[in-house]
Amino acid sequence: MSDHDAGPPRGAPPVERGDEPSAWRLTFSYEGSDIRLVAQQRVAMIAPPDDSDRTYAARAGTWVEVRDGTGHGLYRQLLADPVRHGYEVHSPDPAEGSRQVEPEAPSGVFQVVVPDLPGAQDVVLHRLDDSALAADATRPRRTADRALARPVLTATLEETPPYEVT
Repeated sequence: MSDHDAGPPRGAPPVERGDEPSAWRLTFSYEGSDIRLVAQQRVAMIAPPDDSDRTYAARAGTWVEVRDGTGHGLYRQLLADPVRHGYEVHSPDPAEGSRQVEPEAPSGVFQVVVPDLPGAQDVVLHRLDDSALAADATRPRRTADRALARPVLTATLEETPPYEVT
């Protein structure tokens, strides 16, 4: 882990827009199916490239979207499933090996970095699940059919104190 992974030092002034690249570090927490945006900080770094084309063709997955004040999408980033649904547990006895454990209500924290774009106002976390289409396998599919993404949460982009993991 480098010094840049931890964000700015405590008490440092917010990153000013200017010649330096600016991005938002968004911290989400989850418990079961409840996902919340718990912290947002501007950071001096470059966000990953836009994945809009890949999200339009998606049949399943999770992504974060940055929107302007009218709800128009400015940027999208695909995410590997950020919610851990299982854990590998290792036994001290080599004869037992390891096993997968699935908690009833998974909980944890994950972070996403998105660009600080002019006009950006909201961030939306989407989850797209094609299980409804798969369950209806008797219906002939047209190539235009695709599952609809549902917003998991929508929040306004604004600076907050750093999130402390205890």
